[in-house]
Amino acid sequence: MIPFSDKTIDEYAHLVNHQRLHWPTLESKGLTAYLRRDDLASQHYPGNKFYKLFYHLQALQASDCRVVISFGGAYSNHIHALAAMGQQYNMATVGIIRGHRPKILSPTLQDAQNMGMRLFFLNKQDYKNKDISTLLPLLNKEYGPHYLLPEGGESLQGILGCRHIGQAIEANFSSDFIVCCAVGTGTTMAGIIAGLEVNRQCIGFSVLKGEDQLSSGIDQWLAEMGCSNEQWQVITGYHHGGYAKTTPELLRFMKQIENDNQLLLEPVYSAKMFWGVEQLALQNFWPEGTQLVLVHGGGLQGRRGFKLN
Repeated sequence: MIPFSDKTIDEYAHLVNHQRLHWPTLESKGLTAYLRRDDLASQHYPGNKFYKLFYHLQALQASDCRVVISFGGAYSNHIHALAAMGQQYNMATVGIIRGHRPKILSPTLQDAQNMGMRLFFLNKQDYKNKDISTLLPLLNKEYGPHYLLPEGGESLQGILGCRHIGQAIEANFSSDFIVCCAVGTGTTMAGIIAGLEVNRQCIGFSVLKGEDQLSSGIDQWLAEMGCSNEQWQVITGYHHGGYAKTTPELLRFMKQIENDNQLLLEPVYSAKMFWGVEQLALQNFWPEGTQLVLVHGGGLQGRRGFKLN
């Protein structure tokens, strides 16, 4: 069993490399960019998932519960990572999946099932409300006490885990810099902000359409943590149609970044962050001489849900 301690997650965060990016648009503007390669940190749960799950699993280990239950879609990085951690650390996992059971499982759900996760499917309305009342008798009968983990790890525990990302970035760069990240629920961004120095800038790029509540949600989390850093903002308008939506232009741009830097991105989160950074550079948003640190949130297993060739 993993020793769920602050030392464990702190050491994990500080081992991540930062790759200098070849990016002609930014270079022509006098900008320097690095990519924090959390996508390479773990074979089983790369990206931000280890951080978002860590303190939840610490609480699970300390409780009488023997199973963790959570929510996700057919290509959910969260479900995939939770199943992997369950298999590696001998924990029972249950995935409540949005929609009706398909005839053929997605590669993500097939992986999760192969790693020992039990899958239950919930119609979209009940899923939206996280109403599992129809499943509770079965879950209680089969598993007894269980730990209910919010979708995507969205919670104070998830933010506390992601705080280690910000702290590790601070430890790796001595000169001034601005951190950039993709934003879905805001959990990762709130954690990064909390881990940075008080006046450090952090720019988030929303991957959602209709994302008006993101900033207020992050504000609330930071207030709850007693974080006074106000040097951050969520940039909207670069979502290419909404969550998990893409455009041919975005996919071509993503492929170019990948080819120029020998790395992989995915179109749900990381490619939209790169796109936003590029568009702001073209608008001269970043002062000349700025050093940018982009956070790779992982999620590469989700590439299988797109036609990228």
